[in-house]
Amino acid sequence: MSPGPPSGKFGEPPFGYPWRRPVRATGTSATCGRPVRAARTSSPYERPVRAGRRAHDRGGRRGTMRIGIIGAGRIGSTLARHFAGIGHEVALANSRGPETLAELVAGIDGPIRAVTAEEAGRFGQVVVVSVPYGHLRDLPLSELRDKVVIDTGNYYPERDGHEPDLDDDSTTSSEKVRAATDSNLVKAFNSIYWETLRDRGRPKGDPARLAIAISGDDEEAVAVVAGLIRDIGFDPVNAGHLGGGGRKHQAGSPLYGVELSAGELDARLHSA
Repeated sequence: MSPGPPSGKFGEPPFGYPWRRPVRATGTSATCGRPVRAARTSSPYERPVRAGRRAHDRGGRRGTMRIGIIGAGRIGSTLARHFAGIGHEVALANSRGPETLAELVAGIDGPIRAVTAEEAGRFGQVVVVSVPYGHLRDLPLSELRDKVVIDTGNYYPERDGHEPDLDDDSTTSSEKVRAATDSNLVKAFNSIYWETLRDRGRPKGDPARLAIAISGDDEEAVAVVAGLIRDIGFDPVNAGHLGGGGRKHQAGSPLYGVELSAGELDARLHSA
């Protein structure tokens, strides 16, 4: 869920990185603030590949993957557009049924289709969960087990209902999503405005290229998500473990909603 007023409602075998072995992250996932060396995929920002070129047109080139997205709000639909546009196969779901996504899917260039949440979970080698935290129980939890899951959400007690262990900061919403899904969860895209995510992707080396903070405990999962972030024109910066690092870019933190370069974000994380 992007910063600002929240809106909208809101599981293939265990994940084994079958399309490639991802490049290991620089350092470990606990290394605060270190820019992540990403796994390479074809991208209009990293390589001269035409945006919107379909995965099957590329003959299944290494680097394409299946991505399920559960939640078709502003962040979910923006990520669907980005990922399909660089050739990943996308299955997009919302809480109201595939037929309600027909117009949205028709307007996205690339290999994308509308499905149920269960189908999106089964389809994805990576699954984006972009629903309000309060609707955690609506997720197809068993379909997400052992997969790389990207949690884009934030806990807003006024919307989601108060939970004592989140209110007293003894745990975080992403840790609870990981426990519920039993997944290799990475927290990302939760602290960026959706318009920024939509419009501000830039080529590698562009001085205006922005950074996105990510956190997680599985090093390979972090590397996979870092690669996706680079592919859509941003620099991933590793905030650390899901608990301690995730707190540094969750809602209400000093890094929530800021627009910084990788170097600037690195410095802020070290001082947080």
